[in-house]
This record gives sequence, C-alpha cells and structure tokens, in this order.
Amino acid sequence: MSAEPPAVWTKAEESTFLEFLVVALPSSGEGGFKMPTFNQASAHLKAQYPNQRGAEKTGLVCKNKWTALKKVYHSVVEIKCTSGFTWSDEHGAGVTDRKDDVLSRFTKPFMMKGFEHFNIMEQLMPSKLKGSHVF
Repeated sequence: MSAEPPAVWTKAEESTFLEFLVVALPSSGEGGFKMPTFNQASAHLKAQYPNQRGAEKTGLVCKNKWTALKKVYHSVVEIKCTSGFTWSDEHGAGVTDRKDDVLSRFTKPFMMKGFEHFNIMEQLMPSKLKGSHVF
C-alpha cells in the first residue's frame, strides 16, 4: 500500500491562493469560505501552475491549506500580542538565545524568520469580534 505524496506548495502558489481568496472574499463573507470557493481556487491554481509538484491541489487540499495558514496567522498574532516578545515580518521573533526551552517551544517556527503572508492573511481574517466579553 503506497501513500499518495502530499501536495507541495511553493511560496508563489501560496501567494496566488491567498490573492484568489482576497478576490473571493466579498462574496464569501469575512473568512467564511465554502467548498465551492476552494474548488474555484484549485482550478485557478491549476491554470496558473500547470506543473505543480506533489499531489493535486484539489478543493479539499486548498481548504486544508487555508486551515493551516490560519493556524500560523493566529500563532503570529499571539506572539505579537505577548508582552516581552518582539516581532519583525522579515525576521520573526528574532530569538537567538535558544537556551530558554519555553520561549523556544512558543516561537520555534518563527525564531529567525517571519510569516511573509501575514499582511494578506490579516485582510482575510474576520474583523468583527463577537461574544459577550467584546467591548
């Protein structure tokens, strides 16, 4: 039994995907993309990048990529909002002393590199907070 290779995303493909979602945003609502939008994104990626690496970037693969990018975005927001941390979109958390295990676990993916999609992700995330503790 052989497993299918995973989809391989280049930075350019990620950018194209997110730019597609920005265009789709007005009809989808703030960040609430449905499967038809991901299926359209898949077709758009196929047209833009006919020689993709790895498994096909289907609508489901695009949806999973969106979920993963949202998780990264929320991690960066948490780092930016945590007292004692600094952030650079180019260099990430700028952590050079890796002796602090708690700090290392919290910022590991972003120790010396940023999240190049932060600004476009910020455009895609809901801007209206809901809940009883929102003022």
